[in-house]
Amino acid sequence: MIRINLLPVKTSKRRSAGQKQVLLGGLAVIGGLIGVVLFHGWASGEVAVQQRTLTDLNDTIAKLKTEVGDYDDIKRQRDDLKRQKDAIEKLQAARSGPVFLMRELSDILTKGKGPTFNKDRYEELLRKDPNAGLNQGWDPKRAWLLTYQEKEGIVTLHAGAKSDEDVAEFLKRMKLSAFFSDVYWQQTQPQQKDNVAFVTFDVACKVNY
Repeated sequence: MIRINLLPVKTSKRRSAGQKQVLLGGLAVIGGLIGVVLFHGWASGEVAVQQRTLTDLNDTIAKLKTEVGDYDDIKRQRDDLKRQKDAIEKLQAARSGPVFLMRELSDILTKGKGPTFNKDRYEELLRKDPNAGLNQGWDPKRAWLLTYQEKEGIVTLHAGAKSDEDVAEFLKRMKLSAFFSDVYWQQTQPQQKDNVAFVTFDVACKVNY
């Protein structure tokens, strides 16, 4: 019987297989290192891009602050202006009530003063009717208030005057006033007291406030 010794061949195969495994392991390690290097390079590039973007944004913000001022200061100024506006509106609302209307009536009946009115509207009224103008020589002491009542925006006045002409002048001033509208004369009654003749009359109108 012929015997063949195969041990050297098996040993050679095992050695070859081991070298292949080592080679494959080395290639895997090298591939992993290359992947890490490539990922690190990509990540570094992204970080650099983000940093440039952030720098550009900071520059833009700084430029905007230079152009329009600091936002916090602007907001604070706006809030201050709003508080001032609210305070002014409250004051105006407070002076638009009956006290202010009584002051308007006082001006109507004060020499050298008169009603609060729109000058353009008044001039247009004079162009249409020259007799609609105020009598600058009228003495307001020739008319006076006796009672004043206001309910749901309607004012009722009971007043006195020396003559019908004085009543007409008082009504004219009431109609011109920006604080009264729909002024209606209701009645005139002749009166006499201590041998002094005068008239009393009633007026109804709407108040504007």
